[in-house]
Amino acid sequence: MKAFQLYQAASPELRTEILAWMQKEAREAFTTALFEVGTKRKLRPQYFNSKSPADRVNWLVPYLGWKIYDGVTEQVLQLWVLKGKTPMLIAFLDAAGIKHDGSAQVDDLPDELDAKNVKAGIDAMLKDHPGEQVAIYLHLFQRQKEGGWPAVAAEMDKRDELKLEAATI
Repeated sequence: MKAFQLYQAASPELRTEILAWMQKEAREAFTTALFEVGTKRKLRPQYFNSKSPADRVNWLVPYLGWKIYDGVTEQVLQLWVLKGKTPMLIAFLDAAGIKHDGSAQVDDLPDELDAKNVKAGIDAMLKDHPGEQVAIYLHLFQRQKEGGWPAVAAEMDKRDELKLEAATI
């Protein structure tokens, strides 16, 4: 799935939660995303100055599900996962046996992943995080290697709580 499709597949509540988190915790990135989409919509930055923070989030929410904004959406989702969901990533990486720096930064991804370790990693994430969030991370993770990892794809296919379907917003 492309980033805009992952975003489409997320619940309306999660889409809003992601942007609200970004607005609060990654202000510059939120402003960049807002202005990037706004510019393509032929809006000047001043347009957003008169809007409340909640209105800015609500304005941006639907546009990230559009194919034309896939690059912006990918950056938003990656930032949210890497900075906003670090404990979830660490749980997966530790249980899957993937070496990282302690804050989920991986320098060298393995060519192969053991199916038992992948299952343990997904179980560890699902223990404390909703399936929808785990699924978004796993889809993004799969994009880190051409064709993804078969063990991850197989485990995702087995679990109903990890099923995401892109729908037109």
